[in-house]
Amino acid sequence: MLKHKWLLSLIIVLPLKFYAQDLSKANFSLVKKLYSEHASQKRVALFVQGDVNAVRAYTNEHGGFVKFVAGDISSLVLPLSAVSGLAALKEVTALEDNSMKLTPLDDSMRVRNNINPVQNGAAPLPQGYDGTGVVMGFIDSGIDFTHPDFKNPNGTTRVLYIWDHNLTGGMAPLPYNYGTEFNSADIDAGNASAHVDNSNGHGTHVTGMGAGNGSAVNAHKGVAPKADIISVCLNWNLPDDDWLTTVADAVNYIYNKALALNKPCVINISAGNYYGSHDGKDLQAQAISNLISQHNGRSLVCAAGNAGQIPFHLTHNHTFSGDTTFTWFNYNPFYGNAIYVEMWGNASSFTQMKFAIGADKTSPVYELQTMGTYYNVTQNLGVLNTDTLYGTSGNRIALVQRFASLANGRYSMIFNIIPDSTQYRFRLSTTNPGAFDLWSFQMTPASGLPTPLQFPDIVKYVAPDLNQTIVSSFSCSDKVITVGEHKNRMTYIDCANNLFTSTTNYTPGSLAPQSSHGPTRDGRLKPEICASGGMSIAAGAYNVLPNLPITNKALGCMHIRDGGTSTASPVVAGIAALILQRFPNATWQDIKNCITQNGMVDSLVTGTIPNNEWGYGRADGFAAMLGCSSLATTELGIHHTLDVYPNPFNDEIKITSDVTIDRVMLLDATGRVIKEHQFNTTNGTAKSIKLSLPDVAPGFYMVKVFSGKSESVARLVRY
Repeated sequence: MLKHKWLLSLIIVLPLKFYAQDLSKANFSLVKKLYSEHASQKRVALFVQGDVNAVRAYTNEHGGFVKFVAGDISSLVLPLSAVSGLAALKEVTALEDNSMKLTPLDDSMRVRNNINPVQNGAAPLPQGYDGTGVVMGFIDSGIDFTHPDFKNPNGTTRVLYIWDHNLTGGMAPLPYNYGTEFNSADIDAGNASAHVDNSNGHGTHVTGMGAGNGSAVNAHKGVAPKADIISVCLNWNLPDDDWLTTVADAVNYIYNKALALNKPCVINISAGNYYGSHDGKDLQAQAISNLISQHNGRSLVCAAGNAGQIPFHLTHNHTFSGDTTFTWFNYNPFYGNAIYVEMWGNASSFTQMKFAIGADKTSPVYELQTMGTYYNVTQNLGVLNTDTLYGTSGNRIALVQRFASLANGRYSMIFNIIPDSTQYRFRLSTTNPGAFDLWSFQMTPASGLPTPLQFPDIVKYVAPDLNQTIVSSFSCSDKVITVGEHKNRMTYIDCANNLFTSTTNYTPGSLAPQSSHGPTRDGRLKPEICASGGMSIAAGAYNVLPNLPITNKALGCMHIRDGGTSTASPVVAGIAALILQRFPNATWQDIKNCITQNGMVDSLVTGTIPNNEWGYGRADGFAAMLGCSSLATTELGIHHTLDVYPNPFNDEIKITSDVTIDRVMLLDATGRVIKEHQFNTTNGTAKSIKLSLPDVAPGFYMVKVFSGKSESVARLVRY
């Protein structure tokens, strides 16, 4: 029996060693599956970057199928035994699966975010806007489609489609081939009863914030109450944790449904994952970014996360060779049977650093038990290695897997520690010049450290911090509007007609302490905007309502209170839907600019705007709609392409147009002309110019660019 097992290991490991140089293109969780002895026939969902024709041909030839293509990224399913050969193709530059679970990130809202004037058509808007003709997609835990807030006045459903990833045996949408799809006819005929909101009504509440019509009790109307709804119910318990793959499938599914209907579409995702590179360069994030920009009339909005008060980020920055520091990681069965340590660093600042895993005893005294070998990232590139840690008495303490990959100009270095005992704290020790970032909920914070008298080594300790607590992957894309949370209200009338008052004292409109903040790992602004979250009222799922206390339900007993960035995100998605109703051909950049460059800033919005807590301030629906008025020139056919950067700017801007620039005007927020430049184009065609603006005060501005009788407008922010 042992002999046969050794032969099986040999059969599988030899091909992997043959392709070892190509596995540097893969991520750690995929390589772990490749090294598994018993999973060679298993099918895995992948994102693959490279020549899409070569990838499709290989996939079809080896028993897989391509679900969709976004730019140079293919989303596909392939037998695990064929993955190494795919990695070996010279046309393939990177491939990833994903083993990270998403987490749900969860009226006066319309007042707090200035939505009522938009719905009422206040001057100078030409009409009221309610989301008519726009598809709002919600990728979440499902929807209680029986709730009156999601029905038309005649009782028919407003939900166009439900794709439930959890259900089997029904009609699975192509080309994904999993889950069950219901259309509006199925819902109205009573044939969709198998679908339920499977996470305590999270998806129902989120959908109500963005698109509920308030029909249940004639109150608690969402931002876009007449938008069409498509709901994708995620599987929160996938056996292989292929979370982010299914999210990309859902994005593609919703956009394609809207495209077939010839309607603009905004998608809301109130879920995220706190691990990863936090730079938006993973293949799943790039695939979603490519889908967003594939057609005009698309936007995607997501929650920033609720970890603003949790120290789970770590930065190591060594400036000289003798600098050696360490950080402790604690075993916690809540996060699985291992301690996962994943470092991310740029290629320019990571290759000199060396890393080792050690173990410290904490009782009865603090004592270093063992220290592993120091490795640099290149020694682990593309190959999964395993070390064993032994204690001072010769007992085995842990197995340590190590692996490194290089993709899109940044390295990841991973240690996966599988402990034999819970009595140790495992240390990540680093030396030599360089820098990296790391995110983990298993680190020992500063509050849990011994004194130098108890443990002299502690003077070399680097504690986790509260920086960069934003969720990772697609939320870090520039094409995605990522939303933070401010407090909505302190009181409401509950289900028993009593006044409920929060026991936590705060000022409505102030930043929620738990709201996650940026920047991204590569220093870009996140979130871009904040919206009301805490103590917001929206539709409650019927399978949840009976189990809630009276005080958790609002008057009428059909709506519940909730909060977090999960609740703030659909507010901004709803504003995007209103913009798309007015300007259905707007680009993702148009929509993002309209929302971010017209944020509400007052005494409660702290710091210099923009910043990585507030973004550009609080979402202001009315100001966003007015700030989008320049998009109307597109409909008149006199709009020309205009790029102004950097934005925000400091002392200088560069303006690039597809036509000759005759004149440029800089206006302040009140419309007053601050600067004006006339250009003589008789001796040439000036399509790119630079303007020096060192004496312009910080604030919001508008630049107008004239060419003949046409003009274009862009909004700017001065640091």
